[in-house]
Amino acid sequence: MARLKTDEPLNEHTTFHIGGPARYYAEVDTAVQLESAIKLCYRYKLPLLVLGSGSNVLIGDHGFDGVVLRLAGSFTDFRFDGQYLHSGAGASLGMLVNRSAQEGLYGMEHLCGIPGTLGGAIRGNAGSREKWIGELVEELEVMTLAAKSEILPRSALEFSYRRFNGENMILTGAKLLLKKGLKNDILMNVGALMNRRTDTQPAGKWCAGSIFKNPPGDSAGRLIESCGLKGLTLGGAKISDIHANFIINTGSACSRDVRALIAIVHGKVKEKYGIQLELEIELIGE
Repeated sequence: MARLKTDEPLNEHTTFHIGGPARYYAEVDTAVQLESAIKLCYRYKLPLLVLGSGSNVLIGDHGFDGVVLRLAGSFTDFRFDGQYLHSGAGASLGMLVNRSAQEGLYGMEHLCGIPGTLGGAIRGNAGSREKWIGELVEELEVMTLAAKSEILPRSALEFSYRRFNGENMILTGAKLLLKKGLKNDILMNVGALMNRRTDTQPAGKWCAGSIFKNPPGDSAGRLIESCGLKGLTLGGAKISDIHANFIINTGSACSRDVRALIAIVHGKVKEKYGIQLELEIELIGE
């Protein structure tokens, strides 16, 4: 296993800049290294966490008592073949959006501005209200928790709001089908979407993305704002003044602060609307 570290601070590996240490942390560059890491975890009964760019997660202040892996090296490679994009799961989603536009291929632009890796985006079926990345996936490369590599065709995949049926697998790569278009039109569309995201979300802040899933027919942000919670601060954590479904780390937040704000939001929205908001971010550790 390459570049193994012990007691690695996970706040340095998350977009929230929050999280205690990982017992072990390593970047794996190849499928062989990943396979070895999985087998070691199995042999020594160590919990395993694959962490992409660290968005969409809140890691506890006590960290993770196991092995945290980041897919690097060959897992960040990608190439275009006609209308197909072949990419490793560790590739930056933002880079793939931009390079697809440069190739004159559209389909990825609704993902612009979403932080993270391709693997994380597919696992959470990232997208906008209108489109989801799952619509583009033709096949996935995965490694099972038994360290076996498999290729899953489109027919074996099921995508729904913010999830797909691969919870017990490690995504290692994907094949996406895009469509041909005019490069300038695609780039203009990406620019317009980026401007809209910047105007409506706390761009450049330490956060994990949307905290809650939108309930059917409504917006989590609207519900939270209508409860008068916009701008509410607890410790170093604050509900964004720009979009109430974002909690930001103002510089000194710990996981405990964010979890306390989440509990307040849960309670207030439940009390006023009878709606139990469901988390979109993943809580890891304590």
